[in-house]
Amino acid sequence: RFGVAAAAIGARALMGGLAGLKTVSQAVSDAPGAGGGAKPGNNGGAPLVEAGHVGLAAFADEVQALGTAQAVESVVITSKVTDTIRALRFESGQKVARGQVLVVLDSVEQQADLAEARAQAEADAREQARFAELFAQGFATKASLEATQAAAGRSIARVEALSARINDRTLRAPIDGVLGLRNASVGQLVQPGTPIVTLDDVRKIKLDFDVPEAHLAQMKQGISLLAETAAYPQRVFLGYVDQIDSRVDARTRAVRARAVLENADGALLPGMLLTVRLKTNAVQALAVPETAVLERADGSLVYRLKQKGENWLAELVPVETGRREAGRVEVLSGLVAGDFIILEGVNRAKPGQTVRIASPDGAKQASISPVSTTKAP
Repeated sequence: RFGVAAAAIGARALMGGLAGLKTVSQAVSDAPGAGGGAKPGNNGGAPLVEAGHVGLAAFADEVQALGTAQAVESVVITSKVTDTIRALRFESGQKVARGQVLVVLDSVEQQADLAEARAQAEADAREQARFAELFAQGFATKASLEATQAAAGRSIARVEALSARINDRTLRAPIDGVLGLRNASVGQLVQPGTPIVTLDDVRKIKLDFDVPEAHLAQMKQGISLLAETAAYPQRVFLGYVDQIDSRVDARTRAVRARAVLENADGALLPGMLLTVRLKTNAVQALAVPETAVLERADGSLVYRLKQKGENWLAELVPVETGRREAGRVEVLSGLVAGDFIILEGVNRAKPGQTVRIASPDGAKQASISPVSTTKAP
């Protein structure tokens, strides 16, 4: 009886061991990369990469220069005569329109002279009219009539001269613009050339900068440019080349160019230092992201993908590269438009190896214009 029981226990242990072995074997066969458990087209443990098609992008030579901002129109308001300021009709930083009165100088003496001149002009006009009537009746000579006419003309001219002198004592804004800081006070004696306030039209900004002589052939009127300043690190100002100087500086071997920048909100002020970037010699060329290029001692390489059945094989292709711009690399030879290449994960791939292609949704290269990330055909 004891022998039969021992045999039964041994048989159960043997069956349990066989079942455990089968479970371990199944787990190994189902593990990633195991040949027995991999389904066709699943590539087992092949590296995961992001891929896309090679396309075209714009490349251009970039010229950088420094320039100082200037108002498109700038005026210093000064007096034409020596006199005392009677009234200031503006505030510092105020926007004014053309013709608006800014400063009024004392003109009491000139007003009195003008009143006297007008009275004399009226008297001379009446005398001329009387002599004209007498001459028509034959009681006055032509010479006397001409003398009264000359006197009336001189009186009118004196009135006009005195009116102009009074107008010179009223200073008006010659342009639309923004006033600077006030440099004078009421009651102050000013002389010709004494600065009272500055007036700048800053709706647009002029920017003069020097360009090396080697880039002169690419400099054309109307070329667009970008400008940046340390005052607004996250902002780019748009403009264009308006004028190019007719001479090259013999010392610096550079030519001066003048750009015009849009400044509708008045962010740029005269005197600010700006960095200018111009794009010249623009061309359309094949391009790939920098992350797709392997740099080695013997040159640049790119992994091109070829389909074999349901798998994708990585093929290492040497390429000749050109300009680099905004995370893109110009491809001069080695690839053609439409080639399917690895964009991300080149360091995980090996020549001739099967790779798995990730979904392009949310891929980093989606923001790079020359490459359109698409699913494998």
